[in-house]
Amino acid sequence: MPEYYKYLLTYTMVMVQFFFIAPISTINADEGIGKYYIRYDVKSSKNRITNDNLLMVPAENDFRAEKFSRISTAGLISTTPGESKTSIEKRIRENSLKTILANKGLKSVKTKGYDTVISYEGIIIPPLIILKNTYHEDQNKHFYEVQIEFCPIAFPDKWKNLNIKHKIKQIFYDFFQLLK
Repeated sequence: MPEYYKYLLTYTMVMVQFFFIAPISTINADEGIGKYYIRYDVKSSKNRITNDNLLMVPAENDFRAEKFSRISTAGLISTTPGESKTSIEKRIRENSLKTILANKGLKSVKTKGYDTVISYEGIIIPPLIILKNTYHEDQNKHFYEVQIEFCPIAFPDKWKNLNIKHKIKQIFYDFFQLLK
């Protein structure tokens, strides 16, 4: 009889976990990630691009991003024979985000000697929708067109410096308003 209770208890615990705990954890897994900060850094040295980096970080309902607009972009990527569809779609997403940031993002430039870093920043609301993806066999390239919700905004690591600059500008503005 005690063996029977052990199996019954084990079976009950597994069923409780399967029906009650597992669905709750999967429901809460994606909560709060409706927006992403994105930054595209292009590093150059002596007028030659040496490195570029695309960074995405989840944004938790940031109040600074108010004016989103639907952005569309198109482009071409070259492919290698036998490249998988998922790899091509990943490259299309990365390339389109870089293009959107370079064209519509908030731009900042840092220079030290002959080295320059240009950063393009913004916030997106997924999904990135691939409207068109056609393969041109003669050129071995994919033509794509994508759409996404985008808002230019500074990346969170710059907010403290931007806030200090804003306060200094406000102090000078208030001071000159007193002199008028």
